[in-house]
Amino acid sequence: MQHPAISIEGLVKYYDGRKILDGIDLQIPKGCIYGLLGRNGIGKTTIIRILLGLEKPTRGKTTVLGEESMSLSAKTKSKIGYVAEGHNLIQGYSVDRLISLYKGLSHTWDKVSFNELMNRFKLPLNRKVKELSTGMRAQLNLILAMSISPEVLILDDPTLGLDTVVRREFLELAIELIQRDGRTILFSSHILSDVERVADRVGILLAGNLVVDCELEDLKKRIRKVQLIFDGDPPDDLHLTEVINQNCSGREMILTVANWSKQKRAVIEAFGPKTITEIPMSLEDLFIECTHTAKNTGGQLC
Repeated sequence: MQHPAISIEGLVKYYDGRKILDGIDLQIPKGCIYGLLGRNGIGKTTIIRILLGLEKPTRGKTTVLGEESMSLSAKTKSKIGYVAEGHNLIQGYSVDRLISLYKGLSHTWDKVSFNELMNRFKLPLNRKVKELSTGMRAQLNLILAMSISPEVLILDDPTLGLDTVVRREFLELAIELIQRDGRTILFSSHILSDVERVADRVGILLAGNLVVDCELEDLKKRIRKVQLIFDGDPPDDLHLTEVINQNCSGREMILTVANWSKQKRAVIEAFGPKTITEIPMSLEDLFIECTHTAKNTGGQLC
């Protein structure tokens, strides 16, 4: 049986007596592109830092490529690429010196990929990192992470602070590299449209819990928003379970329903609406609905 690329079991983390993570369980198989979502300060970066062995968990166990996070070997660390929020590289180093440092520390430096990316971005080698724009630092960070040929690539809000044009260029390159090599990717971002473009599976954190952990397409199927138009006033109660939101205006009723099924549609049809129209939802729409559901039910959607 193949081990998952990333494994989290019963992860609990306290800060100053406050519980940040409350028993997180998560398995990310090799080759998966996993989008980890949640509001700012909810614990996404804490999970990543624990996975990388940069912080100790209060309780629980995390592994990357089969090794426990707090005792990752140099060989395994060399297989993990990391692009962090803010791109905090060594500010006083020149680009050329920083590249030499990474190259010397890497066991798997990919000269071909490095040259390809450098030719694409044409970063100034003699300029200090602190003199680069935010976009150029992001590009340099991605180059360094990809040039070690990582088996696991962790992207922690890598487009934060980038303008729209640079963000799109960064993301398009990341997509190209991901699709080409089939690596395992853990992608955390507060820009949900970015995650939607690359992820095939998503997790949503809320109040220390993983309230969603499923394939993106499955999530889209399980939560539906429907518009109902009646000949007269809509009924007060459709007697449906797992209704997340219900709004009425005149003859119109808008419903958001979890675990949508043919049976639930049949219940709605029994009330005789003139039309039933399913409204497409983006990942951002789903995120808002899922967090609303979790607050009201305390449950996990998938």
